[in-house]
Amino acid sequence: MAQYKHDRFFKFYIQSLYKTKGDTQQNIQVRNDEDLEIDLMFIGELGKEGWQQEDLGLFDRLMKLHPTIIVEHYSSYLEEIDLNKSITRKNLYWEPKKKELTEIAKSEQKLTSSKRLSREAVEQIENQNPFTWILTVNCSEKILSLCDAKPDPELGVGVYRLIGLLRMGIVIIDRLPDSPETMWLKMLGNRESAQSAFQSIEQLSPDRREKNDIIRACVKYCVYLRDIPTDSLTPEEQDFMKTMAQVDAWYETEMNKAQLEGELRGKLEGKLEGKKEIAINLLRKNIALEMVAEVTGFTIEQLQQLRLSK
Repeated sequence: MAQYKHDRFFKFYIQSLYKTKGDTQQNIQVRNDEDLEIDLMFIGELGKEGWQQEDLGLFDRLMKLHPTIIVEHYSSYLEEIDLNKSITRKNLYWEPKKKELTEIAKSEQKLTSSKRLSREAVEQIENQNPFTWILTVNCSEKILSLCDAKPDPELGVGVYRLIGLLRMGIVIIDRLPDSPETMWLKMLGNRESAQSAFQSIEQLSPDRREKNDIIRACVKYCVYLRDIPTDSLTPEEQDFMKTMAQVDAWYETEMNKAQLEGELRGKLEGKLEGKKEIAINLLRKNIALEMVAEVTGFTIEQLQQLRLSK
């Protein structure tokens, strides 16, 4: 269950970093199964000024690789099942999307179903076939060998590319060198890596937008950084961190119970009902809507409806 905390931080972190460089989409459902949701997709817009004004080093080079990037994050070792799910999620997303784009293109060109699109049109559609970057704290040599991952000499140590057909790469954060080029990726590493990267980010100019936004993200979703000095934080920020930690601990305990009950019943809806009950209990404790939304994943509108029903 600790993974959900890292997921929340990861999504907010990427969205904060890249909001000036393109569009990020979260929780894209490709099948009615939580395990087969695409956590985050980034559609870059290279014409935006953010690319020139905010240099995020190696992270930028990864995100520029393809017009559409799926980013997945694992806060421990990457496992074989994680790779299989990544491939499945991507295929479940792309197959109907490609069909939809093809039909639109044929309609625009007034082609019959039996006629083929031009090479240029096919290439334009294929450009929207996402590339997946898997960001993982660590990964065994066995897994790298299993998926035939090869070091990427252009992107440097710690970055691997899979066979071209898969459109997928792996970044092993523990293997990245410590440098200003990698510190934005290192924030998604283990506790020590993240704390070191956080200290480097703190030393940047106070005028840097991305620095200020990331510090706020770390305060809001304090996952790895619970031991950072708080003397630079306002009393309100310190109180928020304490409250969020308490709510997280309570939510994790209750969610573990709900998940176990759902598994025993063998129904995904069991977990959903348990999640609703937890949200209602938090609302009964007069926890702010925004905070309940953060820890449960429900929207403000959904929570307002639950509050009316309690």
